[in-house]
Amino acid sequence: MDAKNYYIKDNFKHSGIFERKDNLSDNNGFDITLNNIFLEGIHLKWGQYKSKGVKSYSVTPEKETIVAHFCLQGSCISESKNALNINRGESMLFKEEKNEYLFHMDVDNGIGEFFEISFSPEFYTANYCEDHITDEVLNGKELFTSLTKDPLMWKIIKEMHQRKDNYTGKLKRVYLESKASELLLTQISCFSKKNKYNRNPKLQKNDVEAIHYVKEMISKDFNHLTIPNLALSAGINQTKLKTGFKEIFGQTIFGFLLDLRMNKAKELLISTDITISEIATIVGYNYSQHFVHAFKRYFDCTPGEFRK
Repeated sequence: MDAKNYYIKDNFKHSGIFERKDNLSDNNGFDITLNNIFLEGIHLKWGQYKSKGVKSYSVTPEKETIVAHFCLQGSCISESKNALNINRGESMLFKEEKNEYLFHMDVDNGIGEFFEISFSPEFYTANYCEDHITDEVLNGKELFTSLTKDPLMWKIIKEMHQRKDNYTGKLKRVYLESKASELLLTQISCFSKKNKYNRNPKLQKNDVEAIHYVKEMISKDFNHLTIPNLALSAGINQTKLKTGFKEIFGQTIFGFLLDLRMNKAKELLISTDITISEIATIVGYNYSQHFVHAFKRYFDCTPGEFRK
């Protein structure tokens, strides 16, 4: 499979246990392994990937799900929905819509890793909707917490990965269902604690100056910039750069970059006759279809329709 697209197939109705491994790669050094286990109403996914830098990645869910995502290494920035941005050591619970979306996967020292549990809305509603916290997720609210708030989350994820093959058949299904529920309940407990998780570290004067410098860099050259390189050039850590940029300018780095790319693309479509594929490359997209999807979400029409 090509690593530029990933289609999440619906196997929630499987009555027992079904396993599938997906290996995706491209010619730019990106390689990801996805170990999927489908239970009735539950999809478990262990993901490990290698990359030389930020990887743009398109995902197309076949149906709406409730997702508990745990970022173990690297980070993930969604281009279409800023609320789904997540960094290393964070977890989130959210409703994933049945629409294609593009996000950018970053690495720590060339490696990224995550674990997630997807629940069918019917299974989630029947088993976990008891208070306002779990109900809020069904209504579209994204909840975040740090994995350090309860080390049990790390332990459960590690145990599931190490011991899942100690069982087969019904016993394996029962084991994984129980551990998935334990992990979700532990995560929900963290959302319930009075000391809310603060994702926005306090910005110092030099941090603010660095973030403004990054904005100037992006404005001058928005073609193939990466957050690690931007942070290194500005002398600020990546987490503070990402959260601080949104705090100061009201949008994420990728949101700001998307505005620049789309307006530049619009200008080229109006003032030149170069092909849409060439425009995609100029504004920083490795794949023209990703550019077309982003353009259509942004302007509600394709580049071809806009040019006509």
